[in-house]
Amino acid sequence: MTNKTTYDLLSTYDLPYIDKLIEQGQPQFGVFSKVNQINYLDYYSHLISQKPIAQWRKQLKANQFAFIQIVHGPYRICMAVATIKLATTAFAYIYHEETQQFEIVEALLPLTINAQFSGDHKNGEMIFEHNKLALKMTFSPELVSVRLNSKVFAVNADLQRAQQPLAVCSPSGRRGWTFTQKEPFDVASGELILHSLSKHYFKTKTNDSEADTHTNIYTNTHTISRLEFDASTRANLDWTLGFMRHETNWFWSCINTQLEDGRQFMLNLSMGVNETGISENACWLDGKIHYLPPVMFRRGSLDGNKSTTWSISHQNLGWSKIDIELIFTPIKVYKKTDNYALVASIFEQWIGYYSGHIRLANDEVIVLDQVMGLAEDHFAKW
Repeated sequence: MTNKTTYDLLSTYDLPYIDKLIEQGQPQFGVFSKVNQINYLDYYSHLISQKPIAQWRKQLKANQFAFIQIVHGPYRICMAVATIKLATTAFAYIYHEETQQFEIVEALLPLTINAQFSGDHKNGEMIFEHNKLALKMTFSPELVSVRLNSKVFAVNADLQRAQQPLAVCSPSGRRGWTFTQKEPFDVASGELILHSLSKHYFKTKTNDSEADTHTNIYTNTHTISRLEFDASTRANLDWTLGFMRHETNWFWSCINTQLEDGRQFMLNLSMGVNETGISENACWLDGKIHYLPPVMFRRGSLDGNKSTTWSISHQNLGWSKIDIELIFTPIKVYKKTDNYALVASIFEQWIGYYSGHIRLANDEVIVLDQVMGLAEDHFAKW
């Protein structure tokens, strides 16, 4: 057995590995190296009347969603599926970093009709089928497979899982809890298919400089452009399940990029879901995780559909070397607002540029200068 290096100690902190999240009816709270099984139906709670909650109510009240981002320059592909059981929704969009072309497909289903949520983040499936958008995510310990199809574009990808994911469980309100796992991916194989109806189709068809990576194929119905993913393609996952507050809001920041020195860098920051000081903040350097403290988001004001800069910072109280100071400049937004009295959602996911720095516990400073990433502002009543 080899000794751990100082770098490894700073990266992993010997956090516990958990086989099952729920033990003796209660969730285990904290930050973990890995959680093997999210056995949420074993959760034992009480209503105010002190009567046990029935299994069907636990299934109904558990909110669940998964978000996957794939970055293959100049394309950024984001897709998600979410259910609150009374309604299930999915979306996918493509953003072209050079032309700023932005294309969205989205759909909403009542209840979980034509949708399926089985298993968990390690062994499970999330399936959404609608005439506008079909999305299937299959989870195994080694791979996450994504199959997305719509009238304008399709994605097929097999994503290699990280050795050091971020796994966090925190209380939500008096009786609830939320589990989330974030992780970077290596792309084992995959492709982006642009149909002739896509805004991006003509960009790939007429750009001779991309001839090595794009193939134009004529089918019986229309022409498509196919882009194959390769070693430069980056991806990441956000998988969440929990019994959240009736009214929940959060801010979220995500960067997945290659630094100037060639290292792969991913950042995950959030504010608003986790309670009692538990933080789901971390960054990865070439797959090695560095845990980060809580941060404060200060969002800029809205001017029509535009937003001024946001700031994200860590309050340095003197007991840690870690320092986080970031400015986010929004460019484009995917925004969806739903209001059905009992349930409602205001969801904004912005694409923009990050600048600033992150000083890690080992005194290394990560400098970001106009690096593209995501920022999210979400309110939900469920």
